[in-house]
Amino acid sequence: MKGPHSPVAIIGAGAVAQALGRLISLRGGSVVALASRDRTRAERAAAFAGPAVRPVACADVPGLAGRVLIAVKDEGITPVAEELARAGMRRGVALHTCGARGPDALAPLRRAGVACGVLHPLQTVTTPEQGVSNLTGVTYGVAGDAAAIEWAEEIVALLDGRALRVAPECLSAYHAGAVMASNALVAVIDAAVVLMGQAGVERQAALRALEPLARASVDNLFANGPSAALTGPIARGDAETVAAHMEALDKAPPTVSALYVAAARRLIEIARERDLPEASVRALQSAIGSGP
Repeated sequence: MKGPHSPVAIIGAGAVAQALGRLISLRGGSVVALASRDRTRAERAAAFAGPAVRPVACADVPGLAGRVLIAVKDEGITPVAEELARAGMRRGVALHTCGARGPDALAPLRRAGVACGVLHPLQTVTTPEQGVSNLTGVTYGVAGDAAAIEWAEEIVALLDGRALRVAPECLSAYHAGAVMASNALVAVIDAAVVLMGQAGVERQAALRALEPLARASVDNLFANGPSAALTGPIARGDAETVAAHMEALDKAPPTVSALYVAAARRLIEIARERDLPEASVRALQSAIGSGP
């Protein structure tokens, strides 16, 4: 079962499945099959993954490969595991790519004797092409049985990435952190655009105006850490400006107001850890105290 030429099957026809299939193939892995419930989608996805990849039914996979990478929607993982177990998969390794669920999502295969684990890319993927570009050199969360972790880390090494071992019982916290660092940013920028709209700035113009500011903030954050990167009225202890923001938020949608207040509360804690005087901390807390 070991080695780069052990046959691999991909289950799933979405962007992550296609991108990982193609990358593993291009980098010397032996991807032999791709399965999806929709035959047409399987054919398109297999063609993208590589010329040697056959579109097959899920029930055919155990006879073709002992290593299976499952990249389907969260709710589809266990049904796929059940189908593979019914089809006779009794050994080998199975990984799924969901960061929110642990190896237990593959319990039907684990009971059958298959080593089970998680290979979760800490990266956002919207298209197969973007995934091919963005799934190398990044971090992957890995968890599961020893043999599953071993294969997961082989894939990560193949993709020039970094493996981050996570205890299965901690995956929900790990995934929540990943969501905060990606999906939550969408909410924050959208809220900023809404507030700019209150000031009469058209949506696309607001996005163009905010982009350099947001990119510089993220660059500073990862170069220097959250505490050193914090600027603005909360970092200065400027409660008067924050109180003015709260007045403006009275006219904003409730979700935007709530997001500002939640972020401000966390930013005050960061500023406090950076030795903002307690009098300033109390003034800031008072300024947002009546918020959601």
